[in-house]
Amino acid sequence: MSRTPSGSLKLETLADGTQAFHLRFTALGRRQHVTLHERRGCGCGCGGSWSERTAAIELENILAKVRAGVWQKRSDRVPAIDPGEVPTFHVFASAWLESKVAGVLGDRPIDINTENDYRWRLGRHLLPFFGEYRLDEIDSALCLAFKAHKLREAAEVRAALAAGAVLRDSNGRRQRPLGPASIRKLVDCLAAILDEAIEDQHIDRNPARGRRMRVKVPKPPRTFLEMDELVALTDAAAEQDARQSNGLSGGQGKRNGTAAAVATCWSQGMRPSDIAAELGLTKATISYHLRRLGAQGPATYIGRRAIVATLGGSGTRVSELCDLRIRELRLHAATGAHFRIPDAKTEAGVREVQVSPDLVDELVTHLDNLRRAGRPTGPDAYLFPNLRGGRMSRQRAAAIVNEAAELASKRLGERGLPKLPNTTPHTLRRTYISIALLANRFDVLWVMSQVGHADSKMTMDVYAQLQQRVDREHGRAFDALVRQARGRLYGGAHASDRAGIGNGIGNDAEFGPSEASSPPAPEQQKGPASRPFRSGETRTRTGDTTIFSRVLYQLSYLAERRPLG
Repeated sequence: MSRTPSGSLKLETLADGTQAFHLRFTALGRRQHVTLHERRGCGCGCGGSWSERTAAIELENILAKVRAGVWQKRSDRVPAIDPGEVPTFHVFASAWLESKVAGVLGDRPIDINTENDYRWRLGRHLLPFFGEYRLDEIDSALCLAFKAHKLREAAEVRAALAAGAVLRDSNGRRQRPLGPASIRKLVDCLAAILDEAIEDQHIDRNPARGRRMRVKVPKPPRTFLEMDELVALTDAAAEQDARQSNGLSGGQGKRNGTAAAVATCWSQGMRPSDIAAELGLTKATISYHLRRLGAQGPATYIGRRAIVATLGGSGTRVSELCDLRIRELRLHAATGAHFRIPDAKTEAGVREVQVSPDLVDELVTHLDNLRRAGRPTGPDAYLFPNLRGGRMSRQRAAAIVNEAAELASKRLGERGLPKLPNTTPHTLRRTYISIALLANRFDVLWVMSQVGHADSKMTMDVYAQLQQRVDREHGRAFDALVRQARGRLYGGAHASDRAGIGNGIGNDAEFGPSEASSPPAPEQQKGPASRPFRSGETRTRTGDTTIFSRVLYQLSYLAERRPLG
């Protein structure tokens, strides 16, 4: 049993006569020290104005956080900026990021992912270039030089990779060139920092804002899967699940001793490193036995089909899928099967997601598979846990979708069909929107509430793409209008050429007798549709708003009545 965390408080009198309170305790596996000061306006980050009583209370609060496992070491505080001096970009940007993390700047504190993104922009790109410059030394020429440097650097990396070179960054990972979107993020971050410098009256204008600093980012080709492609993707994920449930193929009759122990741990979903730690063997030994037993890569996760089916059948964000716990499921609710999203990046994202009967079956089967595998299935357990039973990362969920897409493309290629487009969890979200719009007769508001959209932009974007795909026989409608004009011009001899289009344009039974079937005499025709031309003939003019009103009505009626493919 672990010891209860304890700490001590030591007082020290400083040269200015004030006291410092040194808190000592054990956390994160090592001895920790926190110093609090009595003097007001302390620049170390403690806030100042501490007394022996409040310091003792702070020590108890720290120990409570240590026992709860939530205490984090305070980062090094940025030194206070002298109001009489213009700080360097490094000092000011560090203070800017700290204020963003604390929530001093902005509506609320930024989350950990946003903080990491800002640290990447500053630490890898902005500080190495601007760090030593004072804020008043940064002008438009320097900002343009930074933009040109990043564009040139990205082009050089791209050319080297195209030539077959393998480049690595400072962490040993494969280097990738910055895209236009990443470069624009760097420029936006620089401009945001300099905006705050204007507020603090360090500079008069922002040199990072202007037409020349813009970076054009091409719109990414975001699409969605067709229904048969979604079926192929789901079946491929099911095939991967079946491959895992079948266990190891090689050496079925020769498993004894170490091989049998390795096979048992592998079938339980353990990673090679975990198996090595469990059996007290080296990783090389575990890899040797897995190769002999026919283990097919690290594909040990249970529930790939359920992940794909949930993303494509409910439209949830991948982060929402990873956060989903079993207690949020209501598969037998009187109001209909649903699961609740208790937290999301927008207020509209907090919602109840309706679940279709087929998705209910998928989730029930997934829960049964978790029980059979000995995974936690209590109310607080994750519905889609990682191999250790904790929260699955967004990157891992995306990798599962990508692996299923690769297998689906392979299976489609074997049948002579085109492979799937680039498929991500967001692709499945858009796929759900497209199918839901069709299934609910383009009820945009319901679909927005289902996927947690406060803005209809994405829903309408999918709707616009869907409109282009749905066959509504616009070509036949166009031909029908031309034939109607021909009938008006030449009379009944050509009126029979008109071809009806379902219950829409061309079928006069729906709207009563058409004027084209028995055109009135020229002297009876009134209005702009039949004014005589200089040649003496009378023709239908395209400026007749009455005709086009009727056509638009029929087109809208066709859109409502015609079943969608």
